[in-house]
Amino acid sequence: MKLFFLTGCWVVLFLGGVVGSFAQDEGEQLAEPEPFAQDEFSGKRVENVEMAKELVLGRFFNAPKYGDRAPGFALIDVDSGSTVTLTELRLDKPVVLFFGSYGCDVMRGSFEKLLAVYEEYQDKVNFVMIYVREAHSLDGFGADRARVTDPKSTQERIDVAKACRDEMNIPFRILVDPVDDRVATRWAAWPIRLFVVDRGGTVVYSGRPGPWGFSPGGGFKAQHADKINPHPDRFSQMSLEDFLGDYLEKVSPE
Repeated sequence: MKLFFLTGCWVVLFLGGVVGSFAQDEGEQLAEPEPFAQDEFSGKRVENVEMAKELVLGRFFNAPKYGDRAPGFALIDVDSGSTVTLTELRLDKPVVLFFGSYGCDVMRGSFEKLLAVYEEYQDKVNFVMIYVREAHSLDGFGADRARVTDPKSTQERIDVAKACRDEMNIPFRILVDPVDDRVATRWAAWPIRLFVVDRGGTVVYSGRPGPWGFSPGGGFKAQHADKINPHPDRFSQMSLEDFLGDYLEKVSPE
């Protein structure tokens, strides 16, 4: 399977147009590894573009494909402080899982589009943000696009998630990935990504890797989105908005 193939090279188009290429024999195939919950980058601030590229590529196969059983999790709700499981989130309706952080410029630039999707479908689908490691931080990679320093503890991440919610007026529930990044690692969700899980626990929408593949709808298209391999065998090709419109015509929550 080829990862970001473009003009004879492996290419990562990363965060604001930074490009790195990885030479690869066109006939070579990559073995698909078993998914994992921790790697050498888990729990660490992203320091530079090289680290970011290795992180994203290293977790590529971790992302659940559409049709896969969704990996479970139990995360802290920023408001109640209680632990919430994925099973609870999908009991009454399918759930949209929106992974992101305040330091992600793609998130900030596309949030109005995602909010419009939420407003259209909130009665039929639960929306939940999972707050992950900062895409850009004042003390790490991409400081010019950052808003905060990278939290050093789960409690600090909870506090930053609350600040993000207040500043951006996020209306839906926010859960926080622990500072060891266990959920973002397992779901290959850093720096930003969308999934939909149905009531039975199956991934029915697996968004393309962010930031380049992030597609909430409303005509938003991330920079370089057309220059990467779309991997239709693994990831959903529609925007979240288009998917929900089609999916909910066929499947109505009981």
